[in-house]
Amino acid sequence: MKDIRLCIAVIAAAGLIATSCNKKTKNIDAFTNIEWYLDSSLVIVNDSAFSYASYDTVLDIFSSPNKIPLHLTDSTMILSRYKPVGTYDSKHNFHVKKCELNTDTVRYDIKYINKRPKLIIYTDPFPIILSTEKRLEMEETNNFTPIKFQISDFSIGDQIDRSLLKTIGVYNYSNYTIEDCEHINDKNLSFRIIGYNHIFSIERRKIEDYKIKEVMNVVSEKLGNAPEYRPMRQWSKDSDHEYEFYRWSTNGVQIDLTRSKYVGNDSYKTLLNNKNWNLSYDDVVLQAILIETFKNGKPHSSIIN
Repeated sequence: MKDIRLCIAVIAAAGLIATSCNKKTKNIDAFTNIEWYLDSSLVIVNDSAFSYASYDTVLDIFSSPNKIPLHLTDSTMILSRYKPVGTYDSKHNFHVKKCELNTDTVRYDIKYINKRPKLIIYTDPFPIILSTEKRLEMEETNNFTPIKFQISDFSIGDQIDRSLLKTIGVYNYSNYTIEDCEHINDKNLSFRIIGYNHIFSIERRKIEDYKIKEVMNVVSEKLGNAPEYRPMRQWSKDSDHEYEFYRWSTNGVQIDLTRSKYVGNDSYKTLLNNKNWNLSYDDVVLQAILIETFKNGKPHSSIIN
């Protein structure tokens, strides 16, 4: 009887180990004989993170290539990499001084963007999206669920009818373009647009003071925390305005509720002071996916296209 119990225990333990192994290796195809790149920089090779452990300040080059094994589950990885540490000069150029080991436990997903496999690593504060030339035959994973908001029935990632928009400004970055647009029927509703008609961020202006409590209740309940609050004050001694804001920042979502007050010497501007608020909505995870989707598109102009 004792032998039977022992045998059952061994079988049960073996089953548990097998289940654990299967769970750990479910996404193993994404980390077997494969290289993942951020633009042209190698980040992950097979089941290890790649980085340079040192920086030669004389020769101005990275050295000591290093691979550190990833610790993987179906939804998370322990990612250890050497990252450059340095300072910015007056022209905003970054100067590397050394490399330091950084270790994070992060969630990840396998997604297909423009039919190409991508490895999304949800690092803080911004996710990174890696690419590979290898074909993958595996299902997408869903380890991260965005918390989405709607402002005037619009949300980040939605497509919007271009006939509803008036372009105010165009920003051509290195490999993607953002447009500042106003809604033609509501000048207090503005968007940033990517890829011709996809909403990148949203702002609602001139919200009456008596409506702020309901806005705060909805955002706090949905994000699960109270906002950071900064009382009305000048943010620089030379400013003609004071600012007050509430800010929520959770799971990549950032929502700001702000208002300003003119404190300069222009009496006319003083008369125009009001208690209205502006509400802005960004989501760095959804925005990173939108940039990856629409990068390397054609440049735009507010004058000619």
